[in-house]
Amino acid sequence: MKDNNLIKREFDIPSHSRHLAEVRQEVENVAKECGGFDESDIYQIKVAVSEAVANAIEHGSPLGELNKVHINIDCDAEAMLIEVSDQGVFKARLPVTEGRPSHRGRGIFLMTALVDEVKIMEHQSGTVVSLMKLKKSIKKIS
Repeated sequence: MKDNNLIKREFDIPSHSRHLAEVRQEVENVAKECGGFDESDIYQIKVAVSEAVANAIEHGSPLGELNKVHINIDCDAEAMLIEVSDQGVFKARLPVTEGRPSHRGRGIFLMTALVDEVKIMEHQSGTVVSLMKLKKSIKKIS
């Protein structure tokens, strides 16, 4: 990401779903402050981030609410990058129930449909999900 007019937010939330709304609100605030995203873009970013944070809460918090989910948001002239870090071990799988795919476990597919880039990085201390949404002006140039 380029550094001109970089907007940064970094914060932790307790690992509980009641904090999802505050994460979505902060993502919306940064996207509006940064500019270059329409309402549809902002909605897509918020849904993708909600999925990443919900996964971190459910699967990346071995100690439950004693764990924290870390959110880092960077926005510049080209894109918005959100990193969601947890303290768990990533398990790549497509859930199957009675021989059919489950209704659960589709968060990664949803994230990839809503943002321009999704990266999942596994570390000894946890998992980081990185979500990038390009601004419309950058997409037109590409």
